[in-house]
Amino acid sequence: MSLKTFNYKKTTLALALVTAWGTQAGERQWPAYEIANLSDTFSLANSQLAETRNGFAGKINDQGVVVGIAQGINDTSTDDDDNNNVVGEVEDVVYGTVEALTPSTTRPFRGNNFPFELDESDGWKANHAALDGQLAPNLDADATTDAFYYGLKRSSDIRVGSVTGPQQKIDDPSPSEGDTDPFFYVRDFETRAIVQAGGNELLIPPAYTTYESDKANASPLEIGGFSLAADINATDMIVGYMSTGLSKGGANALDTCWDREADSAIDTPLAVCVQAAKNNNTILYQRRAAVWQYDSAANSATLVKTLPLPFTPSDSDTNVYVARGLGINDNGIVVGESDQRNDDGKLMSYDWAQIWTTDGNVISPTDLKKDGLRGSTAVAINNSNIAVGSVERYIGGYARTKFWVYDVDAGEDTFTEPRDFNPNAETEFSSLARDINDAGLVVGNIEVDIQTGVLRRRNGFIYDYNADQAGDSNTFVNVNSLLTCESRGYVADEQGATVDGEGNRWSKYTVTDETSFAQPITYEVDFTVVEANSINDNGDIVGTALVRLPRVKVEDGKVVTEEVTDPNTGETVTKIVIETDGFGKPITDQLPRPIVLKANGSASSCTIPLETAIDPKPNERSGASWPLAGILALLPLAWWRRRQA
Repeated sequence: MSLKTFNYKKTTLALALVTAWGTQAGERQWPAYEIANLSDTFSLANSQLAETRNGFAGKINDQGVVVGIAQGINDTSTDDDDNNNVVGEVEDVVYGTVEALTPSTTRPFRGNNFPFELDESDGWKANHAALDGQLAPNLDADATTDAFYYGLKRSSDIRVGSVTGPQQKIDDPSPSEGDTDPFFYVRDFETRAIVQAGGNELLIPPAYTTYESDKANASPLEIGGFSLAADINATDMIVGYMSTGLSKGGANALDTCWDREADSAIDTPLAVCVQAAKNNNTILYQRRAAVWQYDSAANSATLVKTLPLPFTPSDSDTNVYVARGLGINDNGIVVGESDQRNDDGKLMSYDWAQIWTTDGNVISPTDLKKDGLRGSTAVAINNSNIAVGSVERYIGGYARTKFWVYDVDAGEDTFTEPRDFNPNAETEFSSLARDINDAGLVVGNIEVDIQTGVLRRRNGFIYDYNADQAGDSNTFVNVNSLLTCESRGYVADEQGATVDGEGNRWSKYTVTDETSFAQPITYEVDFTVVEANSINDNGDIVGTALVRLPRVKVEDGKVVTEEVTDPNTGETVTKIVIETDGFGKPITDQLPRPIVLKANGSASSCTIPLETAIDPKPNERSGASWPLAGILALLPLAWWRRRQA
């Protein structure tokens, strides 16, 4: 692809951050940020995992290790199989995706979630991380497992997450005539916690994996159970949640499988009946937050404790209760969510934020007596014991979420909801906190549209808790307002129609490609940071940006190609056709791409107004002085939680 390029200022080293992360009494001064994995050609194709459609950066540690998740395999198939390799060579376009299949015992499993790492030394290229042997995304070789990264150690490259069980094939004892796939498909477990350290991997089993039926002649049945690792601290304590028992309905479903096994007229294998119950969500587990101690030298994990619910169920209580550990700090304090009872002992709807202290106490920071609440969660806690999360409640007649902070050491009754765009009053914009570092910087996302009753756009935000506590203003900002103009998709142009606050002229960066497709195309590039998911103690942020790309033409589920004459050689070649509007202009869509944001003390934030309904005063300064001790004090997290129940 022949693209016009431009030069933009590279991120400086740590010394520049001394200048960039300045604070000044009265008003918080923010640094300018650049998208570090923004290539010279405004292409983010390398940062997206090859063959996949959507990418989300999840975590960044203090060494600059970045992990994330890609979802959806690009469907690059054409009517002529010989053309598929031509299609696959083009990355900066919008393909359709292979349909995600509902789990079934009669067809192979199909993976749709793929973990990746971004490597700065390789130009921030996204590389597939084959957790538990998962195949890389490929249209011709379907992966049969899903894998997820959820946590990343701050001080070294140790990662935690979960994987689904490997697929197993069982012969169908009575296949239908002409059945081309006479097999059943099962797996030993649905979800298992995993820790990855260098070349070592370790699956962490839950406390409950085996069902023992009261049925006569029924032997213990290995059903797999459930475990997930969400976060890891400096001392290699891993937090997550796991199965500790089976629901009454699940036991009944498994007993039915034993009845079918004993019925000579039914020849469906027992494992297939069990898998079908899992696929139908009939088997539900009691799930509790758990802490394991990982030993990297021995590559082993020991269960330290199972964390309690905020109430004690009676011995006769057959309800299913769930508690999830989602974050842990270096002091061993765990944050997460669980079922909750109110002061009258009645089980409440929704999940509610919980904090488990090291002395065994459970803190429920939500004001459960407040009307209109629809649940809450705690997702991260730093080493100053400041926890962050979100609460859902009604504002102006609509259900909205609001991010919150809570100081564990202060012993407050409930969390505090900081102000966002309006420092003097509550707004109705939904917000979600994702992470907090040791400098008290919180990142997340917030709505930026004012319409009601519609799906609103979101932008990433950053909030300075410590500065807010000190009484400073300007402590909450839209991340996009901190970006340089280049990182927002502009290029300096003396004839440009867009003028910034200093009178400089800019144009939207335009891609012209005359060689990759069946027709020449020209379109404007656009970047919008919609999620800020993790921030390390250097102030680096990872998240998700929507990137505008041209859409390939698809007919009957196949990419359309066309034979054209190569103007340089005169040969007939096959090219992809791009979908166009009635004026012949390429139709573009926005796709999520993982991004890495770094502060640059020698750059300035762009003062071109943001294209949102809310446009606070642009950041007009690149930063003020900041003592070296401020950098040394920076030091953890939770990322976008695509949580599994």
